[in-house]
Amino acid sequence: MMEHLMKITMFRLFNSIILVSILLLLITSLCFPQNSHISSYQFISPLPNSSMLLPETNIIIREGNLINEASLFGTSIINVFGSKSGAHTGTLVLSDDGKTIIFKPYEKFSYGEAIKVSYNSGIFKLNGEELLPLNFTFYISDKNSYKDNKRGIKDLLELDTKSYLNHTKKLISQKLSITNEGLPEDFPTVTVNTFNNPSSGYSFLAPFTNSFLPLGYLMIVDNKGVPIFYQRSHSLKADWKLQPNGMLTYVDIGNLKYYGMDSSYAIIDSFSTGNGYTTDTHGLQILPDGHALLMAYDYQTVRMDTVVQGGDSSATVVGLIVQELDADKYVVFQWRSWDHFLITDATEDINLTASFIDYVHGNAVELDDDDNFLISSRHMDEITKINRDTGEIIWRLGGLKSRNNQFLFINDEITFSHQHDIRRLPNGNLTIFDNGNLHDPRFSRSLEYQVDENNLIVSLVWAFNNEPQTYSRAMGNTQRLENHNTVIGWGWTFGDARALSEIEADGTVALELSLPDTMLSYRAFKFSWRTNLFITNPDSIFFESIPVGESSTITVNLINNSDDAINITSFYNSDSAYTVENSVPFVLSPFGTAPVNIKFKPIKDGYFKDYLHIRTDTDTSRIAQVLVMGGRTDSTISIIQDDNPQLTYRLEQNYPNPFNPTTKITYSVPVDGFVSIAIFNILGEKVTTLVNVNVKAGNYELTFDASGLASGMYLYRMESGNFVSIKKMMILK
Repeated sequence: MMEHLMKITMFRLFNSIILVSILLLLITSLCFPQNSHISSYQFISPLPNSSMLLPETNIIIREGNLINEASLFGTSIINVFGSKSGAHTGTLVLSDDGKTIIFKPYEKFSYGEAIKVSYNSGIFKLNGEELLPLNFTFYISDKNSYKDNKRGIKDLLELDTKSYLNHTKKLISQKLSITNEGLPEDFPTVTVNTFNNPSSGYSFLAPFTNSFLPLGYLMIVDNKGVPIFYQRSHSLKADWKLQPNGMLTYVDIGNLKYYGMDSSYAIIDSFSTGNGYTTDTHGLQILPDGHALLMAYDYQTVRMDTVVQGGDSSATVVGLIVQELDADKYVVFQWRSWDHFLITDATEDINLTASFIDYVHGNAVELDDDDNFLISSRHMDEITKINRDTGEIIWRLGGLKSRNNQFLFINDEITFSHQHDIRRLPNGNLTIFDNGNLHDPRFSRSLEYQVDENNLIVSLVWAFNNEPQTYSRAMGNTQRLENHNTVIGWGWTFGDARALSEIEADGTVALELSLPDTMLSYRAFKFSWRTNLFITNPDSIFFESIPVGESSTITVNLINNSDDAINITSFYNSDSAYTVENSVPFVLSPFGTAPVNIKFKPIKDGYFKDYLHIRTDTDTSRIAQVLVMGGRTDSTISIIQDDNPQLTYRLEQNYPNPFNPTTKITYSVPVDGFVSIAIFNILGEKVTTLVNVNVKAGNYELTFDASGLASGMYLYRMESGNFVSIKKMMILK
């Protein structure tokens, strides 16, 4: 009897368990549908089932089609539930691409919890179709495993603090004084080692002391090392450059934030990573759609004894985070090395048994020409291409000690090692700054590779390394200019003060700039640049046929474009043939105009070219506007007639002149032949070509539209057969 009762009891208990289980399954299925349709979505972040996320993370969902934004305003469309923190409400927005849905919780998640995300219905595409149901889970990092993302200066810039410490302490403790040149006493003098017909433009440097005490400069200097802008601060700055949208950006290492300046050097924007990550300082890219690319480093505790033999059971391991921010600064794309790389992908010199392991060390991110992303991982000797839509890896290009190279190298036996910087060129090639830490012997170089992405072949087509060879332990970059010259920022070199080199295609050094050996510049660039805080009208002048010993004066207008008064403190130019007749200092009133009188008095025959710097200086900054000046004494610019006097070639003076924005140019050719007419600035640089064809004998008239050009003096040149004629024109806006 007892045995029978026990069987009945067990049977009822079993049925109760089954019933409870069924009810739980029903409840769970109601809350989190099992048909998640994850594969129907283009991009989900955090990646389903991913772990080690920060409590501040947002949720990103992109199906791939345009979304009806009005359908996002319903209640509880997306349910977010934390196993510890419970239900979460938040902001639900549609990014500016019209496709990406962002859920930003009002409250942070809790450490060590699972987050379930569920969407059942209610979101519609613009075509009227409804998004398929979706549910997934991700896991927040345990509090004891997550490390503070804020990094020391040492880690940020890959440097140590041993060298030049006493020297820098002395610099910091000195009371700031101004030299005779109007520069701070500690101003890092830029030395021109090589000047061999460099391209026009200005070099962007951000020198700081290589002992890491906080003394930094933002600088823009001309080809002779003379600053047209500087800003001194007790905070280290880096990655100082001109973005494609015209904004100047730099990273303030003390604040771990990027700042954007307009052409008057006023701060107008700032950029930092979201989702709880602290912004990394290796680079900011502003994209054509106004989005921003940033990186962050993620410190987590990992049981490395389960990864490699002899590993630390509580090692701090650093992951890489890549984020894309939209114009409203929402994170719309996030890529984490934890989801795609193995810690053992690091090169052999990275000690995986150490207590601190930086296995990726991302140091550059680039928008590729097919709208995907390239990242440079220094400690993996790897360039990785990732899909911007999905986050999946497309290919892995590995260097000397890479463990995951998929490419065949042609014409480069040693490849690259611990590289810094990756850029895609307009011709489709890639440039890399190869630090060469694992080369034997160690040396650094700039590389250009032709990449066959279909057949996974890379061919080295250009390389430059100094003789004697330069070794840069860290930092550095490669920039290709429009004239096909290459600018190399040498980064942190040992026993070599070289900061920037401009190299012609054949390897000729056109320009080389050095800094004091106590200073270095993280990256170095060269750009065409002109401040708009105050301007001259026109921005260039030309003195025509002034006899030796005589003089001529041209007056230009100096215009203040700001609502603040500007104190003009000095004028500077290098050629004594040009002098400014105004006295300084004087105040340029808000939105005011003042005449500047420039006298040209040659003491010998020839052509004279110079640059007038009009400056406003303070104790810690300089802003200068540059006026281009040209002049001549002889008749070298003249019409050269054909040898046959019966034939008449003519190039007439343009009309009207000065003009804005169009003028007419007439010319004649007596015989059929090839005619070329081009516009040049007064430095002899071609601006545009107007005619470059075979024509019949006759008279011709063309209209030149200078809408895209700045005010100033220009030359136009006609060539046909043995005939050459050059005339001047003035654009006055």
